Amino acid sequence: MTWEEDLEGALTRFRDLGREFHFAPKADDIGHVLRVGDGVAFVDGLAGVELDELLIFGNGIEGQVLDVGRTEIGCILFGPEEGVMAGSTVFRTRTTPSIPAGDRVLGRVIDAVGNPRDGLGPLESSRLRPLDSSSPGPLDREPVREPLLTGIKVIDAAVPVGLGQRELILGDRGTGKSSIAIDTIINQRDSGVVCIYVSIGSRRAAVKEVVDELTTSGALANTVVVVADAAEPAPLRYLAAYAGCAIAESFAYEGRHALVVYDDLTRHAEAYRDLSLLLRRPPSREAYPRDIFYVQARLMERAFKLRRELGGGSITALPIRETQQGNISGFIPTNVISMTDGQIYLDATLFAEGQLPAIDIGRSVSRVGGGAQYHSLREAASNLRIELSQYAEVRGFTRFGAILDESTKQQLRRGDVLTQLLLQPERQPVPLALQVAIFWALKRDLIADLPPELVGAFESQLLALQGKFPGLDAALETADAMADSTRADLESWIAAATQQARTVAPP
Repeated sequence: MTWEEDLEGALTRFRDLGREFHFAPKADDIGHVLRVGDGVAFVDGLAGVELDELLIFGNGIEGQVLDVGRTEIGCILFGPEEGVMAGSTVFRTRTTPSIPAGDRVLGRVIDAVGNPRDGLGPLESSRLRPLDSSSPGPLDREPVREPLLTGIKVIDAAVPVGLGQRELILGDRGTGKSSIAIDTIINQRDSGVVCIYVSIGSRRAAVKEVVDELTTSGALANTVVVVADAAEPAPLRYLAAYAGCAIAESFAYEGRHALVVYDDLTRHAEAYRDLSLLLRRPPSREAYPRDIFYVQARLMERAFKLRRELGGGSITALPIRETQQGNISGFIPTNVISMTDGQIYLDATLFAEGQLPAIDIGRSVSRVGGGAQYHSLREAASNLRIELSQYAEVRGFTRFGAILDESTKQQLRRGDVLTQLLLQPERQPVPLALQVAIFWALKRDLIADLPPELVGAFESQLLALQGKFPGLDAALETADAMADSTRADLESWIAAATQQARTVAPP
């Protein structure tokens, strides 16, 4: 008896029992775990699996295909490996990992796969965004021309950041890199820019401090915090950066502006190195895999400014990198600098001297130039770099006891005033009009006889008297050159603040 006759007999018996049997053959891949450890599982039996595909293990844990070999595949786990053991079944989903996105995730703290970490209950968002997606092509983009104010005077004046830019923040440990990023997020409270802060490999206490500061400043309601702390396994630390970028894309493709802070890509690269070594990939220099730069360059390329015909949305990226003893020419920092549109370098010596924020203007650059800067601020701070470099040069001569003429002494005193003007406490962003007034006063020698110790009082009085010039803010935010009436109001504001600073300052 053939198998066709056996099948027909079985179907006849089912019908005699009053049952209906629908025979629909289905072919599917079912794999089995060969071995597992350190957040990585090796699986066989999934001949048709694709790279980056989402898999589900028998105990419900999800994973992602990261390596496809001839006889087995390497998969990273999105959860604890308890319950995943040799012989466990694995099923394909034919989809890629995704994360909840949209307005309903604002104000929340989540992990790299979208699970809430703030104790406020499950996420209500039904929108899902794939973790990995292609970036827009060159024809879908437009040049970076719209400014993104950080609220930090020295950055907005000398190293401007624009919507859609990738500006690297780098420096040694403990020089204030994260602080600059947090201040930038706080300054976006009323700007309409949605912020995503991605914490990779940080201590949980440090993450809690950041969340508390954002809550206190009122910026958390406009921010999504993606956390993969130091206690998380390497797969989640690796995926956190892509989760933050995916959430930002959900806003950008709606025509909105998003800011993503990756804090930091050093630990992201280390997580990928750990995974690559576990997957038995051949190591390269400093044990990093050979595709480490492709991985992070692809992430950086997902920062963009769309054409207006496509909505005009943007993603601005502020990746953070840690250097060792100020070495920006190292293996990893050099290549990340080449991926971005400029860098903000924080110097440990300036930090030790109390020059905060400790930004070294000489080694910081923004490759978009003045195109992403308000015209009024560009005009007011046009000589800032030159004056700082000249001041540093002249100051170096004084260390050798050189005899100085009167003009050199005047230049030193002017540099001392400029240094005081660039000082800025944390969590106190400075609005555009106040920045323009500060640098305009220096450029036009309107505070030439103001002692350096009164600079702080001068800034305070500028802020206090700002309300007396109601139309000045709007005039300074235009893309055109300052009108004569605007300059007159600006100088009247500065003169009043200077006089008031001398009056209220203690003797």
